[in-house]
Amino acid sequence: MSTPFQDAPNLMESPDFIADPFPVYERLRREAPLFRTRMGYMADAEVYLLSRYSDCVDLTTDHRFRRVVEGSAPLPIPESIRFMSTDSMILKDDPEHLRLRKLVSRAFTPKAIARLSDRVEVVTTELLDGFGPGQQIELIADYALPISITVISEMVGVSEPDRARFHEGMNLIMEGMAKYGIEETAAKMEQLIDFVRELIERRRTDPAEDIMTGLIHASEDGDTLSDDEVVSMVFTLVAAGYETTYNLITNGVEALLTHPDQLKLLQGRPELINSAVEEILRYTGTIGGTKPNYASEDVKLHGVIVPRGAMVIPLLASANRDPDAFENPDVFDITRSPNYHIAFSKGPHFCLGANLARMETRVAITNLITRFRALQLAIDPADLQIQPMPFWRRLTRLPVTLNS
Repeated sequence: MSTPFQDAPNLMESPDFIADPFPVYERLRREAPLFRTRMGYMADAEVYLLSRYSDCVDLTTDHRFRRVVEGSAPLPIPESIRFMSTDSMILKDDPEHLRLRKLVSRAFTPKAIARLSDRVEVVTTELLDGFGPGQQIELIADYALPISITVISEMVGVSEPDRARFHEGMNLIMEGMAKYGIEETAAKMEQLIDFVRELIERRRTDPAEDIMTGLIHASEDGDTLSDDEVVSMVFTLVAAGYETTYNLITNGVEALLTHPDQLKLLQGRPELINSAVEEILRYTGTIGGTKPNYASEDVKLHGVIVPRGAMVIPLLASANRDPDAFENPDVFDITRSPNYHIAFSKGPHFCLGANLARMETRVAITNLITRFRALQLAIDPADLQIQPMPFWRRLTRLPVTLNS
């Protein structure tokens, strides 16, 4: 395939892309809507990337692309943690995926989410009560992370003394592949997996009103989740309810602070918060792509044959800036309507934790900008840095000054 990127075989891991992927996405949409590259952190696997909105939407519902294809070359996963992929809902296809999703969804009842919303209100209030006017804080470490850590810990029944250990484990999940590679990450994860199994046993003997208990007792027609399936679901929750959420809160605050007209509009019209969260999801590119999909047969896209077994990833963050789908896509507009972004994907694998992430972001941002109405960045926006993690937009830090 002839593209203007042929001298950048690991395009998605280049410093320029990490610093600002959107110019690259624009070129891909225009010049190479189907682009073949390699991903070093995935054992240098070859992957096809889709960058246009229509292609990304189509892929999420195209039966020719599946999470598992017999005979394909999936990522080399050490035996000790292989069940994390074989029993993970997000790495399965129907009917197995549907079975797990139906069981897991029983733990995400409106009552459970409402209870968590009350806790987020309490946690954010307690954090904000500890800050004073004129104080400079590091928004990630001092606000966004504590909210997400508290919520995910309470969801899976982690007691206060164990939260530091659990937090370290969560960081390993999100950073391990890029930082340590597959083998070393697997070795480090074994202790965390044992810890999660301990949590399952605690909740089995001492049930509580949390989502871990809901997962353990979820059933339909006599079917229940196995322990390995519960462990895998906990790790899925960590990605959806922890990593996504604290980055979404952080990126949302950064977007508002670098667009002061939108911040002022939101403070004057707080009823726009739901619309603002949707625009934050679309604009920031917090979630860059889905888990790998594999072609179950040879598929022709943009004049190129994607061979059976090939890995294909839709670039959600690129799709959400496609001018064919959004008017003025590079403009941050919290009143945007309609806003058919696909930040949580679409189709069977639409993110189960989407409403949880939305709720936490809505509460966290509302309470922050209400308490400190003259909130400001404490550094030049040009000095903000992004961590080198493909398909995620994760700021290394976000210092802010809490002016009232």
